[in-house]
Amino acid sequence: MAKRILLFFLIFSALPVIATTQQIIDKFVSDPDFIPSSIGICITDVKTGETIASYNERQAVIPASTIKVITTATALRLYRPSFCLYTTVGHTGTIDETETLHGDLVIHGGGDPSLGSAYRCRHTEDFIDQIIQRILSNHIKSIKGRIVVDNSLFDEPAISPKWMVEDIAWDYGTGCHAFSYKDNRIEINLRYNGKSYDVTGVNPPNRFVVETSLTKGEKENITVKCENNRYTISGTIPKRKDRYRLYLSIARPDSLFITDLQEKFQTAGIEVKNSNLGQLPETTWFHYPSDYLGDIVHSLNVRSDNLYAESVLRLLSLSDHEKGSAEKGIDIIRKYWQNYEADSLELFMYDGSGLARNNKVSAKYLNCVLKETARDSLIGEYFVQTLPLAGKEGSVATIIKHGELPGELRLKSGSMSDVHAYAGYYTTPQNRYAIVVMINNYTCTRAQLKQKISTLLTQVLSKKE
Repeated sequence: MAKRILLFFLIFSALPVIATTQQIIDKFVSDPDFIPSSIGICITDVKTGETIASYNERQAVIPASTIKVITTATALRLYRPSFCLYTTVGHTGTIDETETLHGDLVIHGGGDPSLGSAYRCRHTEDFIDQIIQRILSNHIKSIKGRIVVDNSLFDEPAISPKWMVEDIAWDYGTGCHAFSYKDNRIEINLRYNGKSYDVTGVNPPNRFVVETSLTKGEKENITVKCENNRYTISGTIPKRKDRYRLYLSIARPDSLFITDLQEKFQTAGIEVKNSNLGQLPETTWFHYPSDYLGDIVHSLNVRSDNLYAESVLRLLSLSDHEKGSAEKGIDIIRKYWQNYEADSLELFMYDGSGLARNNKVSAKYLNCVLKETARDSLIGEYFVQTLPLAGKEGSVATIIKHGELPGELRLKSGSMSDVHAYAGYYTTPQNRYAIVVMINNYTCTRAQLKQKISTLLTQVLSKKE
């Protein structure tokens, strides 16, 4: 009998030990590279609400761009994918028999971040073309007044006071206005001439003055100064780069729009005299629609567009207020998700994009937003599809090769100095899981961290077939 027991023990001990999901998580967080780290993990079954695995799920950590999931999910739930914002075009005064408009051409910004955008569904000049068509159809050859752009729908500030000063010179730190245009950015192309970098192209062209004193160095270390339409750029560009492209922010997109429109007016033979005619009755010509909110959200999440996110945040506030602001939008988010199991004490939110390092959220709160949105019978499936497909799209194109997991993995990533995070879904024919992994203050390289997270997700999710 004793021999049988011993034999059974030897056979059983020789079998491989299959780790549970929680054991995989526990091993992951015990990595020496995470000794000083703040980590939040929460993986749940969307259908049942069961927590599959978690770690410090109620600790608020910096989410970076994964906070866009909260902004976009709330917007789609409140407004639905087919919602549009509108830029209103009209004029003050009257048109006389001499084909002169005795008034101003007036454009009221409606908060559309896709107006003239390189990423919108219509071509970038469509809005201006429609204005020209309306001017010509009304047989106007002269505008005695001015071109006026109304930005009053959004309260100031256009730039979050929580953003770092060095970020606001770049396109990802551009201001959010009721009237945005051409992504509120300038594109600068550079080429190395053997000693320094020459400017080979600026887009939009003929609008800005760019002066550079850039040389090669070990890494990118660039300083940008901007005064009106003049950019002064200095510093170093990585040695291996003979050609380089910079995207910088534009402080006054309305000014760029007016310049573009006046140029088209000149081509069409329309004169603008810029007289100050005071307050006159206004007539509306047309309301120009944005891309559908669903298209904006998809573009936003795949490209992680901060301007789009900040515009959507301000849109949220318009559900309860006459004017939009980031602060009011955040208040709407807090109140909305209090109706579910998301604890507002675990959300410290200062913008809609995640650029502010003051943002903090728990993995449980973020997971709740994902879980409840996926359950929404009207927009759940749509929202899931707005997140980038791992191994294929956006910033998660390299995290897990498409096909390494039988199911479909869609993740929104977030990254900034010492911060890396993912939030999204893993879907199999039988189930869907909401996933949040956020890590602050790791000591390995970002590439190494991405590989560690890839391994973690592969191990955990392969158990969920």
